[in-house]
Amino acid sequence: QGATVQLASRSMAKASPAAMAINQVVEREAITPIAPRDDAELLAALEDVDLVVAAGAAGVRLLPAAVRAQASRNGAGRLKVAIDLNAVAPEGIEGVSVMDKAKMIDGVICYGAIGVGGTKMKIHKAAIASLFQANDRVLDAEEILELGTGA
Repeated sequence: QGATVQLASRSMAKASPAAMAINQVVEREAITPIAPRDDAELLAALEDVDLVVAAGAAGVRLLPAAVRAQASRNGAGRLKVAIDLNAVAPEGIEGVSVMDKAKMIDGVICYGAIGVGGTKMKIHKAAIASLFQANDRVLDAEEILELGTGA
């Protein structure tokens, strides 16, 4: 969709191959791998970010509350939405509860793993239903997005 995306990991050895694999599929250098080593580097990485989706390993805090709060104030409040897909404590995004659904925290609209579940299930059901239209049907991410948004 033309977005600039950073794929963050705790190690560049994991971020780089993942970003490279995605870039090959989308046939452009859309994904930049990063591996912030501390809160200062994480905050710098969030400087021009509108949306954060935390999808890391269970039990790993990826975005501390202080960094999230600072990122929403930097760049005239650039960070707008934070989604934590981790349903296991501690939160991947500190301060975002698993049940949060469009909860405003420090000026950021936040979703927890269950809070975003309704949207996920809507997309999932539409994708599964479309697979029954033909037995050779294969869906890519763009088709799934269209199904889920009704575009």
